[in-house]
Amino acid sequence: MIGVFGTAALVARDDGGSGEEGGEQQPTRVGVTSPQTKTVEEAISAVGTLRPIRSVEIVPESGGRVTQVPVESGAAVAEGDLLIQLDDRAARAALAEAEATLAETEQEYRRFQQLEDSNAAAEAQLEEARGAFRRAEAAIMMARADLEDRSVTAPFAGTLGVIDTEPGAVLNGSDPVTRLSDLTAVEVSVTLPERYFQRVEAGQRVEITLPAYPDTRFEGAVTFRAPEIDLGTRSFEIRAEIANDDGRLVGGMFANSRLVLDTYEGLAIPDDAIISEGLTTYVYTVADGTASRRDIVTGSSLGPLTEVREGLDGDMQVVVSGWDQLRDGAPVEVEDDVATEALQ
Repeated sequence: MIGVFGTAALVARDDGGSGEEGGEQQPTRVGVTSPQTKTVEEAISAVGTLRPIRSVEIVPESGGRVTQVPVESGAAVAEGDLLIQLDDRAARAALAEAEATLAETEQEYRRFQQLEDSNAAAEAQLEEARGAFRRAEAAIMMARADLEDRSVTAPFAGTLGVIDTEPGAVLNGSDPVTRLSDLTAVEVSVTLPERYFQRVEAGQRVEITLPAYPDTRFEGAVTFRAPEIDLGTRSFEIRAEIANDDGRLVGGMFANSRLVLDTYEGLAIPDDAIISEGLTTYVYTVADGTASRRDIVTGSSLGPLTEVREGLDGDMQVVVSGWDQLRDGAPVEVEDDVATEALQ
């Protein structure tokens, strides 16, 4: 926090900070420190929502009676694992019939090919046999696809949601039976004001904290910035990916997000050295036993320190204690025992 002092201190300083009248002003004892070079992060904060890196609703391609549900709600599954098995007897029979038809038409087609080589078969008969063979090939492809659709499998490795389907239930081929989420990583979706659009790019660091884990900070990186501004809100969406190896993060969690726009080296001084009067912020510096008032421009807060963007050089001596008795040009005496532990 920027230091603020009261009216009494202002009055005392205007009176010269000395109890003597008509005599030479006595030096004011002050404690000083030098500005420190610190790594400063320019960041913006926003609230966001977590979502799995991949998540789909599992909907059977075909309807039918459920014969097997080999998995449970919340189970971890691998890609290709069977989730629900539908009655496939009719599909198997249709496939067997299609295979038999294919064998017959292929045999007939090959026979007409041999006859054509000996000029004993008409061209029309050969084309008819070829067409029947191609239709039989298509029919067997359809039969195989229909049989495969009777087995609902996981399209990727992930964690299942709730499964309320039991063997004997009849599915209509359009209702979802569960949700599959890949939680090896999560995305945080955040909306930012338009003014930051040109400053956001892929790879920038994002930190999040969550009510569920208040003492833990998770880090990720920006992977997506919306290509345009929303006309209704004058804002844009970004997404950042966060590793979730331990599976603690799940979709729907509320996240306090902090996006680091830039990192640079800057000067910082203790909060206790900064004086504010209305819209003016300044400090006192000491050179050759004399105090000088210097207006400054502050930046980011760095714990007990505050960044100073303008107004100070690194080799200056800044007053951190005793400034409430100072005015511009006042004589000072520097104390040697100023505590600096909090400034490290």
